[in-house]
Amino acid sequence: MNEELKMWIMWAMLICLAGGQPGSATLCRTYGTIPGIPGLPGQPGSDGRDGENGPKGEQGPSGQSEEWRGEPGVPGAPGQPGKVGPIGIPGITGLPGIMGLPGPVGEPGDYKVTFKSGFSAARSMSSYPRREQPVRFERVLTNEQGHYENRYGRFTCRVPGTYYFTYHVTSRGNLCLNIKKGQGASRGERVVTFCDYVHNSFQVTTGGVVLKMAMNESVWLEPTEKNSLVGLEGSDSIFSGFLIFPEA
Repeated sequence: MNEELKMWIMWAMLICLAGGQPGSATLCRTYGTIPGIPGLPGQPGSDGRDGENGPKGEQGPSGQSEEWRGEPGVPGAPGQPGKVGPIGIPGITGLPGIMGLPGPVGEPGDYKVTFKSGFSAARSMSSYPRREQPVRFERVLTNEQGHYENRYGRFTCRVPGTYYFTYHVTSRGNLCLNIKKGQGASRGERVVTFCDYVHNSFQVTTGGVVLKMAMNESVWLEPTEKNSLVGLEGSDSIFSGFLIFPEA
């Protein structure tokens, strides 16, 4: 399109816009389809609403490949010790160890400090002892510690522990003897009784017992109504006792 035609069209449009003569209206209808001059830009519109979240994207590639990895750094200083953990479950018991070497020889003992107590006494009387009274064995054979009293026929404990008491007596008939134990001059309690029965002949009767003795307890022999104990030359009656081991 040449410059004259452009100018002619521009003037026709200006006449139509100004509302000119009827002939001009025909002209406007004829060229009404020609676009006008663009208007000025309008004001920016308001922000629209946020759209919905899009779908999760795929995992991207690694940031660094092995060929770009650097050399290991210098080890750091050791850290502070951590807290003590809980006690673990006990382990299985190990095998017994090898037997050790013998220890050194101990100091020699002193026999002089060993506790001792013992006696042995004989009866030399031909008369029968009194019923339910301690039998006197007046002739002392052994009594180093003096724990037997021949005047009363009693042994009195001065070293608490376990003792053995025994007797060997001659009788001329039936004989029953009680071994009794008690404190001081009491009648005491019967521990055991031994009996032998024979008529018009001599016999030797024996008996014994192990007793635990406390301090100041006494032991003696005592006949019952069956009493034929005698002490004759060549046929002695003996009462003995000794400490087996002291009380721990």
